[in-house]
Amino acid sequence: MFRRGGGPGPARSAEALRLVGVTKGYGGAESAVTALDDVSLSLPTGSFTAVMGPSGSGKSTLLQCAAGLDRPDRGLVVVDGAELAGGSEAELTKFRRNRIGFVFQQYNLLPTLTVLQNTTLPLRLAGRRVNRERARGVLAQVGLGDRLGHRPDQLSGGQRQRVAIARALVAEPSVLFADEPTGALDTRSAREVLELLREVVTAHGRTVVMVTHDPVAASYADSVVFLADGRLAGSMAAPTADAVAERLAHLGDVVAAGV
Repeated sequence: MFRRGGGPGPARSAEALRLVGVTKGYGGAESAVTALDDVSLSLPTGSFTAVMGPSGSGKSTLLQCAAGLDRPDRGLVVVDGAELAGGSEAELTKFRRNRIGFVFQQYNLLPTLTVLQNTTLPLRLAGRRVNRERARGVLAQVGLGDRLGHRPDQLSGGQRQRVAIARALVAEPSVLFADEPTGALDTRSAREVLELLREVVTAHGRTVVMVTHDPVAASYADSVVFLADGRLAGSMAAPTADAVAERLAHLGDVVAAGV
């Protein structure tokens, strides 16, 4: 499960995501804020990367630009070998639907739809064929095989987030972006969701990029990329919660000191 359906399909790039000199600012001349300042990074296919930094460091802006939710002022974004650039909003929307999956802190499920209907909705919106058997299989993999006819208000927070993950995966994205996916969950539900994201990468070869403020959540990733004041501020392989917390504390001190 969680693999490309309908035959082998085109080969995927060895590089899931590449940013080159990405810069993004907000506001007018007198109130301009540089959210991202010449950020370059490369993430391999089949990796799980956490993005962390102090408040205002540019984490969410990085995700939005990388995922095509916002356009950088300068720089290059490449997803699975395809450049995300120019074009109309309709073309950008099609790009996202075909290559990118999203999981947010708020689950963004439609309350009147069942679990199965919420899961297949992006396919319907994209005009793609809905393979209900595959959707059922994905939901079974995330532990919701017996909840297909339930509506969101009949589910726990952790179950709702698993529906959101299934909804992202059923479209077979090249990269799954998760923005604080455990921020609204209790400790047990958060652990279950993180273990699921870990499985998506380890067992099924997907690529996950997760913005989080939580060192424990980051410890589930293969590596952590740190931001401070819109710039890359280092990385960490094989992170532990304690090591990440220590690095974050140092970043906070640096930002506070204006260094």
